[in-house]
Amino acid sequence: MPGVDLLTHDELREALRLLGGGEPPSTRAGVQRELRATLSGYGTVRLLLDTAPPGARDAFVRLAQDGAAPVESLLGRGWWGHGILPPPLDWLQRRALVVVGEDGLVHAVDEAVQGFHELALPLSDVPDAAAEAEQLTVEPAGAILVAPRPGLLDRALTAPGAELRAVAETVAVSPKSPSAVRAALRAAGVPLLEDAVMAADAGEPGLPGATEEAVVPKAVRALLERAVAEGRQVRLQYFASSRGGAATERVVDPWEFRDDLLRGWCHLREGERTFAVDRIGKAVLLPSGLEKLRSP
Repeated sequence: MPGVDLLTHDELREALRLLGGGEPPSTRAGVQRELRATLSGYGTVRLLLDTAPPGARDAFVRLAQDGAAPVESLLGRGWWGHGILPPPLDWLQRRALVVVGEDGLVHAVDEAVQGFHELALPLSDVPDAAAEAEQLTVEPAGAILVAPRPGLLDRALTAPGAELRAVAETVAVSPKSPSAVRAALRAAGVPLLEDAVMAADAGEPGLPGATEEAVVPKAVRALLERAVAEGRQVRLQYFASSRGGAATERVVDPWEFRDDLLRGWCHLREGERTFAVDRIGKAVLLPSGLEKLRSP
């Protein structure tokens, strides 16, 4: 992965100025050293990306996770291959977060990637005012997300609507409900463990806690009956009319299933709804329990 050593002297000096480093050193080696220290500082890159123009943060995260990419795949349009990159990549380029390599691809700068993944704040760097603070801050956390590796957590943090905030290297919290966070992650294409499904069989139901999928009416009925009996959420592909209208994805807390009608709490519509079996294209029995209990 390319580093700041690929930048020209003028590019190094401009990046330092934009990063708030004051007047850069006169020598190239001095500018490189100061820029490396700035990019690797705790929280510098993450805070910088929070102020980035629309699309810039997503582009940097993608490059940091997946490696170099052509401009076309990042922006959906071409680039003639010389000079400053088109917006919003130019914002990243001028701050030494990305660089164009000899292969013509856009690369995330190595020092910027290291700074982006840096989450540990040394005690020696804690400001005196913070050390003297006596008050506690309590913030809402409706859902806790645990990732198997930091890269996947970074991908989840960019999911629109999830409102996730990292609190550790592989842990994030959100004030939204677990159902809302799951829906936002699925919409962003982030894989969830519970989405690894197996086919439901009315004659041989799966193990308790397993995620099962049903697509034919007989299997859907069996799955919904188990969902009610076991007090587990279901995710439905539900059509506006009998398989002929637009389909929506619904996470439902099932309360009652009778006469091919499922009654429960719809997290998409945030209210009680009734679902007909003949409008369900697919049903997935989730490991998660009910969040909204049936009203008395």
